[in-house]
Amino acid sequence: MRFIVIASAFVIGLAAAAQAQTAPAKPASAAGATAAPDEPVPRAERAKARQDCLSENIALSGEDLRAAMRLCMQGKFPGVQLYARNGLTRDGKPTAAAARTACRTEVDARKLEGAERVSALTACFNAKRPDLALRAECRKDARSKGLDGADLRKAVEACAREARG
Repeated sequence: MRFIVIASAFVIGLAAAAQAQTAPAKPASAAGATAAPDEPVPRAERAKARQDCLSENIALSGEDLRAAMRLCMQGKFPGVQLYARNGLTRDGKPTAAAARTACRTEVDARKLEGAERVSALTACFNAKRPDLALRAECRKDARSKGLDGADLRKAVEACAREARG
């Protein structure tokens, strides 16, 4: 049963991709004009597409759902990089996992141990992804104030936005 659902999701994804390739490129929607420069597809449009894809793949879960959602979303927005690929985010920064791996390799080459190793790993990661380091500091400050859940997310977002300028 699961195989049939996966196969049908794959076929639907391929059909959508083929249709997108044969159809002329869609002009940017009116909502696209208000999108932030780092967002190739407006947030509301992505959310709507995500809901559509989820309703198409309701029977799936776990990795099967993840793969089907990725195919579906990429079919809805062809030519737009929606996901991290080859260790880079959509905006060209290294992913957190890629940055951690690179830092681990650099620190291992220096043969550091204990507290020196931890501080070297932290400094390396903060240099490669200062945006994530900033959010970690914001999260630490918000947690020290006793925030959690939605309040924590709002505080972290506000702090990061404030620090960016």
